[in-house]
Amino acid sequence: MAVSSTLALFVALAVAFGAGPVLAQTPIPTLPPAVVEGTRLPPERTATEQEAREEIQRVPGAATIIGEEQIRESRAANLKDVLDFTPGVLIRPRFGSDESQISIRGSGLRNNFHLRGLNVLIDGFPYGNADGFSDFESLELLTTKRVEVYRGASALRFGGNTLGGAINLVTKTGYDASLLEVRSEAGTFGYLKNYLGTGQVYGPLDLYVGLSDTELGGYRDHADQVRRRAYGTLGYRLSGGTTLRFDLGYTSSSERLPGALTRQEIDRDPTKASPTSQAFREARNYDYTRGTFTVRTPLTDSQTVEWATQLNYQDLDHPLAFAIIDDTTYSWSSEVRWILAAPLAGHGNRVTVGLQYFGTRQNDAQFANLQRLGRGAQLRDQINIATNVGAYAEEQFDVTPAVTVVVGGRGQYAVRTVRDRFLDDGINDVDRNDSDSVDFLSFSPKAGIIWKVGPDAQVYANASHAYEPPLLLELTAPGQLQGNLGQLAAQKAWQFEVGTRGTWGPRVAWDVAVYDIELWDEIQNVNVQPFVGAPFTIPRFRNIDRSRHTGAEVGVDVLLVEDVARRLGLGTTGDALRARAAYTWSRFKFVDDVNFGDNDLPGAPRHFLRAELRYDHRSGVWLAPGLEAVPTGYHVNSENISRDRTDPYALFNVRAGYDYKPWQLGVFFEARNLTDVTYASSVVVDASNQRFFEPGDGRAFYGGLEWRWR
Repeated sequence: MAVSSTLALFVALAVAFGAGPVLAQTPIPTLPPAVVEGTRLPPERTATEQEAREEIQRVPGAATIIGEEQIRESRAANLKDVLDFTPGVLIRPRFGSDESQISIRGSGLRNNFHLRGLNVLIDGFPYGNADGFSDFESLELLTTKRVEVYRGASALRFGGNTLGGAINLVTKTGYDASLLEVRSEAGTFGYLKNYLGTGQVYGPLDLYVGLSDTELGGYRDHADQVRRRAYGTLGYRLSGGTTLRFDLGYTSSSERLPGALTRQEIDRDPTKASPTSQAFREARNYDYTRGTFTVRTPLTDSQTVEWATQLNYQDLDHPLAFAIIDDTTYSWSSEVRWILAAPLAGHGNRVTVGLQYFGTRQNDAQFANLQRLGRGAQLRDQINIATNVGAYAEEQFDVTPAVTVVVGGRGQYAVRTVRDRFLDDGINDVDRNDSDSVDFLSFSPKAGIIWKVGPDAQVYANASHAYEPPLLLELTAPGQLQGNLGQLAAQKAWQFEVGTRGTWGPRVAWDVAVYDIELWDEIQNVNVQPFVGAPFTIPRFRNIDRSRHTGAEVGVDVLLVEDVARRLGLGTTGDALRARAAYTWSRFKFVDDVNFGDNDLPGAPRHFLRAELRYDHRSGVWLAPGLEAVPTGYHVNSENISRDRTDPYALFNVRAGYDYKPWQLGVFFEARNLTDVTYASSVVVDASNQRFFEPGDGRAFYGGLEWRWR
């Protein structure tokens, strides 16, 4: 009822104000004219947002740019804040902060913690561990100038090979930042964030440094969090055009984990923590350091070479009910990418070839959790090793000025190894080093086509293969058979996609995609109790023989009317009213499963809608009421037991801001969940103890102030 009422309001406003002239200078977001020439090299990270949007037009699949203005107008505390209007991207914060369940086209539904099933990139190069695992807490959006989202097979340009695609954060350099940037935010549930940055260009040298501090008391008990991040980059441009860049980042993250609730608990009081999480003092604390060095060298006017190497280090202390995890993880990678943009037989043509090496070594120790007594006996002492060697290539060929064909593929050799330094197997060698290893070899092809059907409109289609070996934590999870790394097969998929994007004058911008994904050996997490009556569950992973993901993703931005005040008789001009919406329809199913037949895969809503009506005034004032809705609940277990479904919900939000451009001063305000709805933001699928639900935040208010000098 609430959802339909709000949509009716949007329609009524459109009808009431829909007539009249459209002014060309109205600042609505539009896609640039489609670019199909193949003789330009893709821009480096110092490129403008407009250049990045033009580059997106050469992708034969769903791809989106979120610019710096959109980041700055949001709370910018987590990826959901900036990606919520990207259709097809489902981000469900677990405890109100950056730790989230994230899924694109059903990727990674097996877990609600951490990241799998899609590539997260920083400046085009992979972030995280070699097996595909990574965190959210080390990503700072205020040091990011744009976010690029490549859904499905669109990420091959960066060597991406996962079901969900890739999210690429392009960070600021000295060319993008002011001499002084200050931002302060505060809000409900003890939220406080401060940011200080500086950037400058000195001839061929550019420098940027950004510091941030985020604190959150939490909507729920036992949910306080602290994030302290530092990021810096130093770039130098040589006389021949070669650019050198060194990046260094550091994150100190600490948080307590409130855990999941049963149906009765979330209905009674969603602010409470799980008794088990409190009793075992569940938390996740780590220090993380990342350093990278990048070189980009133009070989000729039509070809360039990019090379990057990086080293990451994480020191983790992670108390959970079943164990206290004490890990130190080292990850290192090197990648070289060659790009040729030169005509072939008189047609535009671009070739990208890349080689990747990525390794991770994790010292994994675990101890019994004795609750208030701290650590007990040691339970595990092993070394986990992941190695990936990959090669990829992509060709973009302009068959005609209006038609571009894209073909490519990725070959990969992956190894997962565990060296057990603890388990006693009866051998009279207490210092022995038992080892188990499994390898995966794959080739994944891709083909696509882009048809420029008008000056500002495209239609595209693609077919692609994805291949994902299991993560180390999936192979070594407490519920797995110890010493048998071959128990999980790699996840394999074929994806087929058609879509369209473009603009119709200054009035309408759209982004629509429809896909079908056929999967074999999709990895599923079944959270089991280790013994009868256990107050907690442990993860156990298995392969689903066959499954299918189908869906539709629709994004639209419509200019409803300009000069709203004049039409109301207020005598002023220069304002505009527009509406935008992002709708995702998802249907993820088992296929003839021996246990679950054709049931729904748990963990994702069938329908997800974000809509917003925005008023902009030329003075710099803007106001945007909005809606987030899941109109039907979804299953949380593979049996599809109806009583365990989540409840549908509708959240009403309001955003507002003011930019005083002469002083580069901005303020923003945001009110969320105004009707204080109780709902499940994320879920723990197939939890045998019935603790499925992690509540979203209640009614909350946030505000901030930003100032830039020079």
